[in-house]
Amino acid sequence: MISGSGTPLAKRLLRRAGQAFAFLLFCLLGLPGVIARLARRPSPVGQVRRILIIRLDLLGDMVMSLPAVDAMKDAFPEAQVTVLALPYAAGLLELAPRVDRVLSFDVNLVRRPRELLRRGNWRHFRDLIHELRSADFDVCLSLHGKFACVLAWLSGCSRRYGYRAEAYPGLLTHTIPGGRYRVRQHEVLYNLKLAEVAGGSVDWNKPRAPRLQVPQSEQRRMRHLLGEFEIRADTLLVVIHPGAANGSAKRWPAESWARLAGRLKHDLGAIVVLSGTASDAAVVEDVARACSFRPLIMAGQTSIPQFGALIKRADLLLSSDSGPAHMAAALGTPQVTLFGPTDPAVYAPSGGKALILRRQLACSPCYNASASAECRFGHVNCMREIDPDEVYNASVRQLQRRLQSGGVHR
Repeated sequence: MISGSGTPLAKRLLRRAGQAFAFLLFCLLGLPGVIARLARRPSPVGQVRRILIIRLDLLGDMVMSLPAVDAMKDAFPEAQVTVLALPYAAGLLELAPRVDRVLSFDVNLVRRPRELLRRGNWRHFRDLIHELRSADFDVCLSLHGKFACVLAWLSGCSRRYGYRAEAYPGLLTHTIPGGRYRVRQHEVLYNLKLAEVAGGSVDWNKPRAPRLQVPQSEQRRMRHLLGEFEIRADTLLVVIHPGAANGSAKRWPAESWARLAGRLKHDLGAIVVLSGTASDAAVVEDVARACSFRPLIMAGQTSIPQFGALIKRADLLLSSDSGPAHMAAALGTPQVTLFGPTDPAVYAPSGGKALILRRQLACSPCYNASASAECRFGHVNCMREIDPDEVYNASVRQLQRRLQSGGVHR
């Protein structure tokens, strides 16, 4: 008998058994639809009034999905675009000017075994499905993952699009070959290709980059908040985001961040803000303790729109591969981003103001999103070998125009 905690091997076997059961179940559920589609001729695309886009993963991935939203809006400007996201990523969509409506759902409520037994979670899931079906969507894009394709199917939308390798057979009406990591290309392009198949308008000579827009009200509130710490409009402001949501191997050592922060403070007179979510508190505090001065800590103290206002105000963002790096690119904020286990050809922030630093090792890049980013060798040399002085010099290059323009308060 397997204990409640289970061994790693037992957990892997149970997970695989669950995946096999889900595959068989959804194949059977999707079979009637396949037979019905084979029995009738494809119907022409009618008027598109309501579009559903499903993306249930990390913050940065949501940012990289926004060009697909733009492509659909360009093709169907009168259509209402609804995005279904994880609750923690839903706030980001308040900054997405072409998203009309936001729905959120925590997939862990029906994916973790212990959560499956809670009646309230099933009520929440039932309410979501009722809302999706009531909306009567004309087109649905399942942008990533098999659970997204299940929700697309449950929505009742008659035209459902997704990548074949990321869908259960029969649940989507239109699939295109492949999936992530089958071809080495940027995540934005994966999303745009799917949007184009669904009728979206894409200019491949100049593909759209993600863009976000912070409301003036949020920018005013952030200026007021920073003013309480005597951070003025002419103050050189650098935001350091030391955390990374999906694995410790993405994180640069706290001592390296602290050494870099010290040079920015003492050499340039910069005000350094440490940012992060509430779950990043320990990582942020490790950096703060290692600093030769006390930086301003704002981890866990801002909503995503407020954090967007902070990044918009910042003269520079410093981070590892993370959601804030993609937010900074979409807001036009200069940044220096450190890449270790992830591949910048797939995940680099889009835009002309991102400077990427990395070490090419024989084992990197090694991250493929199938699990959290952890170093299988335990050394994380791809991150540790990036020198703080190198990052400082890159930061000065990114700040050059700001420093030369004068008016920096030190």
